[in-house]
Amino acid sequence: MIVALAAILSVTLTAGSCQRREEGDEPPPDAGVSYEEPQPTPAGSEDPYNRQNVVPVPKGTSPRAVEFVDANTGYALFSSCVSGQPCQVGLVLTLDGGSSWVARELPFSDATEVELRLGRGNVLILKAAPDGYFISRDNGRTFVQRPITSPPPELGLADPQYRAGCPDQAASACPDRQLLQVGDNGVATALPGRPAAGDHSVFTSLVAQDDGKLWASTQMVDTAVTPPMATVSVWSSTDHGKNWRSEGAVHPPDATAEPHLAVAPDGSDVWLAGARFAARRTPSGWTEAAAMREITELFSAEVLPAGALLVATSMGVWVLDLQQRVRDAGARLIFRLRRLADGTILGYPAQQSGDVWLCTPQSRKCDWSRVAVSAR
Repeated sequence: MIVALAAILSVTLTAGSCQRREEGDEPPPDAGVSYEEPQPTPAGSEDPYNRQNVVPVPKGTSPRAVEFVDANTGYALFSSCVSGQPCQVGLVLTLDGGSSWVARELPFSDATEVELRLGRGNVLILKAAPDGYFISRDNGRTFVQRPITSPPPELGLADPQYRAGCPDQAASACPDRQLLQVGDNGVATALPGRPAAGDHSVFTSLVAQDDGKLWASTQMVDTAVTPPMATVSVWSSTDHGKNWRSEGAVHPPDATAEPHLAVAPDGSDVWLAGARFAARRTPSGWTEAAAMREITELFSAEVLPAGALLVATSMGVWVLDLQQRVRDAGARLIFRLRRLADGTILGYPAQQSGDVWLCTPQSRKCDWSRVAVSAR
């Protein structure tokens, strides 16, 4: 439901002036002294809620991807490709949430196709056909090249660490979905145990809260009754998936809906959300949020503090609770949501435009900031 390269920051160090050094002046710095990189200089809007910058990339290029690691660190990839000629490509980095940007030197020069992805563990992945994949773990200062014909395992780090699905991420379907964890090497492996969900149930989602507790959902559809009835069950594990505890079940009115879990980072709030259905875990069980029945298509959902759910849908972005849904006016151009490692929520527009939005979750709302980049 709900998309994405760089090497060395250009640094100018001034060791002294061209004037003759007078007696008593400080001596020139030793060759062994290390210098910190200078902070980027803002080149755009100073409004913290509307961070617009003209960035140092080749003239005529357009934004291809803007991605963030957390609220501060992000990358923007620009390109201009003409058939039969190498692409013009630029990569920039921000360390202050998009208020300023600096250029990174690219480790390739003749790409005909470029892509950017970010992975867990500060991994930057550039695909530059035909040269290969270029992997950086130091914010684009250095890269390791991998062959284009063999996708590197680090691509797995760009996917969620936990998921329910096929071991082969590229597979569109498989006979038996599994509960999978992507390790630090990028390889997906099955968790050691499975919930006792029944032979006809399928795993639909798997989410981890910050302390490692896992939440999984399964769905079973009974076609022997008219209309068919779906049962969505929720399970939790506190021992890394070895043992699972039942957390109750719900019956969405539409058996074709497949609600997925949305869990607060601290585990204080748990929701199921899908097309035409949402329910919140309460002390008395699962309670449906009836206002979600009017939403026919859900792209993504993230939990907000104080019992609310932020939902990106085909009808816009809403803040949902058990009583109502209210349109989020600050997210009117947002199409999809993704929670970053530090809890910030990243909002993407419907089309690649060089704009993204950063949400600082607050009580029942988002504090949104727009980040926009364009070529000089």
